[in-house]
Amino acid sequence: MGRGVARGPTGGAGRLAGRPGAAGAPGLAVPLVEELLRYEPPVHIIPWRAAYSDITVADTVIPKGSQIMLMLASGSRDPNRFHDPDSFDPDRRDNQHLGFGSGIHLCFGGPLARLESQIAPGELVQRLDRPSLVADPPPYRRSPVLRGPIHLPIEQS
Repeated sequence: MGRGVARGPTGGAGRLAGRPGAAGAPGLAVPLVEELLRYEPPVHIIPWRAAYSDITVADTVIPKGSQIMLMLASGSRDPNRFHDPDSFDPDRRDNQHLGFGSGIHLCFGGPLARLESQIAPGELVQRLDRPSLVADPPPYRRSPVLRGPIHLPIEQS
């Protein structure tokens, strides 16, 4: 599966398991992958930025040159932008999230990761007899920057 979505909640497999047939249904792949990217993005924090000028956020002035961290995962859970942001909802409409960043910092590999993540689960389901995770949730990396499972062992029933 694409590295972007494979690093999502239990590599996306935990979410797929709760939606029988979703992995093999082409019409469901796109909204499912987009919701995985919103709900549990591969990159949660970008800690290496600096304010280019004095800016005010919520009545607090951040001086030019101050180190700032972008909380991408938090932006994709903003209740002012998303209805019921802490629920996983592949039927969510207007799902413009920050799963691969935005603007000039948009992930260069994002389109490939999306495509891989839309295709791989269906291919896996076709080749394996009732695949399931060996450990749910699997062990995760300790990094707050690049999240995701260390390994994603799958077994057949």
